[in-house]
Amino acid sequence: MQAIPHIAKLLGYSGALPFAVLAISHAFGGQQFEALALRSFIFYGAVILSFLGGIRWGVASMGVRFGALASSISILPSLWAFACLLWPDPEFAVWGLMAGFLVLAIADRWFPPPGGAAWMIVLRARLSSVVLACHGVMISSIAL
Repeated sequence: MQAIPHIAKLLGYSGALPFAVLAISHAFGGQQFEALALRSFIFYGAVILSFLGGIRWGVASMGVRFGALASSISILPSLWAFACLLWPDPEFAVWGLMAGFLVLAIADRWFPPPGGAAWMIVLRARLSSVVLACHGVMISSIAL
């Protein structure tokens, strides 16, 4: 397997950083930050989940065959993220986004987009672990 390019790691973990900052801000920032941190976490999660679907669409569309499975997996994250944005209960929205990231991580592992780089699966697994952990922190903080 080819090593993960340094820039991909740098950009990937930079993209995960707002999840950590917002979850920690919600948990420890006091009441003045709670609402903004929660709302920002949900919006950022929806953007990133949609972005990940877009990556899959781009990779799948570069292949020889643009199959139903690859195209379906690529469009579902943005539809799911949109539904989470519309959900009136923010705690449920965070749970929903967490489920979306988990399902996409499973899809990345078991149904990688055809033609994608092998290193991307490893990087996505690592980033998914960070993002899911941040969702866990946010959910725990909401429950308190």
